[in-house]
Amino acid sequence: MLRTRIITAVVGTPLLIGVLYLGGVYWQGFMALLAVIALFEYFTMMRNKGFKPLVLPAYLITGILLFRGQLSSYLPGLFFIGLFLMVLVLVTTYPRFCFDDIVFSFFGAFYIGYLFSYALAFESERVFPYMLLVFIMAWASDVGGYLFGKLWGKNKLSPQLSPGKTWEGAIGGVLATVALALIFNRLLLIGNISMFYTVLLGVLASVTAQVGDLLESAMKRYFDVKDSGHIIPGHGGVLDRFDSFMLLLPVVYYFLVVLA
Repeated sequence: MLRTRIITAVVGTPLLIGVLYLGGVYWQGFMALLAVIALFEYFTMMRNKGFKPLVLPAYLITGILLFRGQLSSYLPGLFFIGLFLMVLVLVTTYPRFCFDDIVFSFFGAFYIGYLFSYALAFESERVFPYMLLVFIMAWASDVGGYLFGKLWGKNKLSPQLSPGKTWEGAIGGVLATVALALIFNRLLLIGNISMFYTVLLGVLASVTAQVGDLLESAMKRYFDVKDSGHIIPGHGGVLDRFDSFMLLLPVVYYFLVVLA
C-alpha cells in the first residue's frame, strides 16, 4: 500500500503541477473533472446507505457553483433552476424519492461545487503561486500530523470519527504548515504579507485542513464506506485525497485576496 501511494505521488504530483502551471482552460477543465468525479463518488456513498441521489439537478447545481465567477450575472436564476428541479423531482416521483434524498443531494452539490469554485476564483496571474501554496499547506498538515502522531501521539483527537488522529499529531500538522508557509512566503512573497500574518495563515490553514479531513471521515462513517472511491491508487478517491484541499481553498482565498 505504501509503495503504491509513493508511486502515485511521484507520478501524479508533476502532472498536477504541470496542469496548474498551464492554467487557463486546462486548470478549469481539471477542476471540473475533479468535481464530476467527486460528486459521482458522493452519489455512490449515498446509494450505499440506501439514499437515491438526484443526479442531473445535482450536477447542474455543481456546475453552476463551480463556474459562478463566469456566470455571475445569471447565478441567482440558474441556482434557482437547479434547486427547483430537485423539488420538482421530489413532488412528481414521491415516494420513489424522499426529502432526505433532496437534502443529501443538495449538500453534495453545494459542498463540492462551491468549495472547488474557489480554485477558479483567483486572478490568472495568481493561480499558480496561490494554488501551489494551498497544496503545500494541505500536504504539510497531513504529513506533519502523521509524523508527530506516530512519534508522540497519545491523546485521541476524535476517536469516533478518526481513531488514528491525536492532539499531538494535530499540533504537529500546525507546526509543519506554519514552517512551510514561512518558507514559501520567503521564496515567493505571497501577497506581500508579513511574517505574523504568514504564521496566522499557516495556523488557520492547518486547522481548516484537519477539519476538512474529519468532515470526510464523518461522511464515510455515516454512509458506511471505507473510502470514497478507488480512482487514485493507494489514496482512495478524489474526496479522500482532496478533502483538506477543498475546505482550505476559501480560507486561502479570503485571507490572501480579501484581507492581505
